[in-house]
Amino acid sequence: MKALLIYPPKKHMIKTNVPEFVDKETGLYPPLGLLYVAGFARENSSHEIKVLDAQAEGMDYAQIEDRIRQEKPDIVGIQAFTFALIDVIRTAKIAKKVDKNIMVCLGGPHVNIYPEETISMPEVDFLVMGEGEVRFTKLLNALDKKERLEDIDGIFFKDGLRIVRSPAKGYVEDLDSLAFPARGLTPYEKYYSLLAKSTPVTTMMTSRGCPFRCLFCDRPHLGKKFRSRSAANVVKEMEACVKMGIREFFLYDDTFSVDKKRAHDICDEILKKGLDIGWDIRTRVDTVDEDLLRKLKKAGCERVHYGVEAGTKEILKVLRKDIDLERVKYIFKKTKSLGMTTLAYFMFGSPTETKDQILKTIDFAIKLDPDFVHFSITTPFPATELYYLGLERGILKKDYWKEFASSPDKGFVPEIWEENLSKEELSGLLKFAYKRFYTRPGYIIKELFKVRSIGELLRKLKAGLNVIKS
Repeated sequence: MKALLIYPPKKHMIKTNVPEFVDKETGLYPPLGLLYVAGFARENSSHEIKVLDAQAEGMDYAQIEDRIRQEKPDIVGIQAFTFALIDVIRTAKIAKKVDKNIMVCLGGPHVNIYPEETISMPEVDFLVMGEGEVRFTKLLNALDKKERLEDIDGIFFKDGLRIVRSPAKGYVEDLDSLAFPARGLTPYEKYYSLLAKSTPVTTMMTSRGCPFRCLFCDRPHLGKKFRSRSAANVVKEMEACVKMGIREFFLYDDTFSVDKKRAHDICDEILKKGLDIGWDIRTRVDTVDEDLLRKLKKAGCERVHYGVEAGTKEILKVLRKDIDLERVKYIFKKTKSLGMTTLAYFMFGSPTETKDQILKTIDFAIKLDPDFVHFSITTPFPATELYYLGLERGILKKDYWKEFASSPDKGFVPEIWEENLSKEELSGLLKFAYKRFYTRPGYIIKELFKVRSIGELLRKLKAGLNVIKS
């Protein structure tokens, strides 16, 4: 069985503030989900597995078609995000155009939210639900040996005119049992970040699931239970990457430091191995303290992304963020004092939020003075509690994400939360916030003094231009 896993180009990407896609504005990163699936299948089967990252290879759809003809796969697997659904479906159509007998399998967040709409599309033969590593490998084995597909949990498929549904049962509890992502199947030397000190860069996940209850959380497919890899397993993967020439790591855990002891253990293991690396984490101000920050810094952590979301306690309460603004200020001050780069995320236009509260959030962001800030307009994403609340309260007039999932349209624009402020007013506040934050003379001078090379200066100028364009 020959499988070609494809990460489609983002020609018709819906604008979003999901961290993975925000980062696309500042670099090029590997398709981590696909690489996990590829790594497990290669290690636990004899099937031929290849990965095509169309973004990294700068391919258009004609070139994707040529590659599929060249590879002659039995099955094409595509990572499906709702925000990139048009490109996903177009890629599936191309596979069927090359050879109608090529089986098309979709996995990823979108299929878990809208399985019925996705499996009903004529170009789609299979869905892999939940975490795909084990299930996709089982699917390949069953297809190869012509075994019963009904015996595999977490698989949707078509049997003639009949759709067979086998819901996913649980999550992978032992994350150490998964193979490392198959980075060697992509042009990994091409991945970079404007925030990193060197190239190439890569992404990692050391845990899955988030126990917090934020109203806007958009990762229902990973569950609320925090599951983590051991420190030894995490650092073993880092060592493997270093051997490939990769020394910069962007950790995509929802909240890296849920378990502070494990975070300390990872740092200790990096120090024990003597790894000369740079890395970053995404976390919350209430899951770190000064001792952990010092250990992170010592172990090579260079960047910390904090989700703050609002500068008023009233909106933080609405968003169920459960953090204190004084704690935010304290942790940012400590993080910066240790020489780590800070990134802060804020949202405008949340439920009940007024213009005055947004202006207070902008003031708070400026006083906080992180190295980088990302402002966005609150957008209710599919299957989030925020989205369901909007439908229930009539703020959102129809289930437009479901309509888009059923019939993807290039002209689709997601709605925002226009309770007190219109889209135009929120857009104006967004532009005002970016201009006010990034054009401060003090900020510009501070950043220029940090520049250590012409290359870094050019990367920062490019990042600035991306902010202006977006």
